[in-house]
Amino acid sequence: MKVRQTRNSDISALQAVEISASRAFLEIEGLETFADGSCATEEQHMSAIEPGTSWTAETDDGQQVGFLAAIPEDDALHVYEISVHSDYQKQGIGKALMEYAETHATALGLSEMTLTTFKHVPWNAPFYERLGFQILESEQCDARLGSILSRELVRGLPMPEQRCAMHKTLT
Repeated sequence: MKVRQTRNSDISALQAVEISASRAFLEIEGLETFADGSCATEEQHMSAIEPGTSWTAETDDGQQVGFLAAIPEDDALHVYEISVHSDYQKQGIGKALMEYAETHATALGLSEMTLTTFKHVPWNAPFYERLGFQILESEQCDARLGSILSRELVRGLPMPEQRCAMHKTLT
């Protein structure tokens, strides 16, 4: 398994990875709609590919099995999406992608990594906490993170009471 920077030609494979990964939400009551076959658009992927902050995990034979898409915002690298194909989950790929992104963010001189996620989904907040992220209470969120959470609410993301912002200070 290797991690490399995402290329434009990877987008359709990454969309297939995201759709496969979303099947795990069928196990979480109230979040089944995430397994509806939708995924990030080409434009959404390009917003992370263009600044060089999207990475793909691939097998030795070049099959994409996971990806992380992030965007530098203010002094943070904000992770918008991390997905691992259902056949490859629980093998350390998500952790490897997060570590790769953290190394890149540090090299860019960014002071933190941020993301928004579900508190109660085992492969969401609990996973990120094991990687050193901390949940921010709403009053701890800066304007940028507060705005992201608000946009999620407006878009009708299910279970908004279970959403949270998280951050990790980089050294």
